[in-house]
Amino acid sequence: MKPSWLVIAGVAALAWLARGLALPVFLAMAFAYLLSPVVAWADARAIRRSVAVGALFAAIIAVLLAAGVLLGPRMLTEASALVDRLPGLASQIDTGLDGAVRELFEAAPVFRRVLPEGGGWARQFVLNRAPGDPSDLFEHAGHLFLLAILVPFFAFFLLRDMPRIVTAAMDRLPPQHVETSVAVWRELNSVIGRYIRGVVLDGLVVGALAAVGLWALHVPYPLLLGAFAGVANVVPFIGPLLSAAAAGLVVLLTPGQGLAGVVRVAVLFLAIKVLDDTVIQPFTIGRSVHLHPALLLGSVVVGNHALGVLGMIVAVPVATVLQETVRLLLEHRRVLVRRRWKQS
Repeated sequence: MKPSWLVIAGVAALAWLARGLALPVFLAMAFAYLLSPVVAWADARAIRRSVAVGALFAAIIAVLLAAGVLLGPRMLTEASALVDRLPGLASQIDTGLDGAVRELFEAAPVFRRVLPEGGGWARQFVLNRAPGDPSDLFEHAGHLFLLAILVPFFAFFLLRDMPRIVTAAMDRLPPQHVETSVAVWRELNSVIGRYIRGVVLDGLVVGALAAVGLWALHVPYPLLLGAFAGVANVVPFIGPLLSAAAAGLVVLLTPGQGLAGVVRVAVLFLAIKVLDDTVIQPFTIGRSVHLHPALLLGSVVVGNHALGVLGMIVAVPVATVLQETVRLLLEHRRVLVRRRWKQS
């Protein structure tokens, strides 16, 4: 076996052993891209990169502390109330769905023939996926807490040392590949940066709209549901459906809301989706990056299989980055082939 293949096998083995770090490293890269314009602005003014990154993280911590003081008590109250309801959640969902189906049959009797067994299949589908054990929620919270520590840690060093990392990587390339690699890296860096910053801004706007709308409709846990809507919005088509389903489920568990409340929530999320597609996304993300539908579906399925809902959310940006990388490499390869053909 040649030494190069030994190196490749060793790297593959290390990657397999460290696969648990893939998610925090990717999120750290996204976080670094989000903050990179500020660091680039400081670089242009001859401010030391380590000083700029340290000051930026200090400012972020201050903003998060202020947000925690303002929104933390309300979110903790909502989370505590949600945890308290978990032990009896299955029976509450059963009662809520039964009432909604009864209201639907009274308003439109035709649905008695459309929905088999009085919608029992839908009730069973929801009950099988409802979290009934608080320990499951605490386990997910523990994973999120670990990510909240690892992601900023990795992002700090990526922001501080990225120029040295890129320079070291370029120094190890064969001379004939340096020009193409530098061109691809610069364009890819720009495209990915704009895409990630656009996705985050889009999620913030959608989450804020959802939270305000749910609060106006007197739906419980508007901040938690709005935050979930903003994060899930990363997954096209599926994310908004999950957000609307979660809010609709909460409405079913709320006395006095009933089927009319579910319809109001559905209209709210439909309006947000239309606004997002026609106004928000063209402004935040633009039209330059599009994921092929087949890649979109495949990435969501693989992400869900690997990491559940969190994997679905992360899979779409990862697939988009990979698609853009391949596109730029092929594009620059075609340019080189044409150039060599003209020279010959």
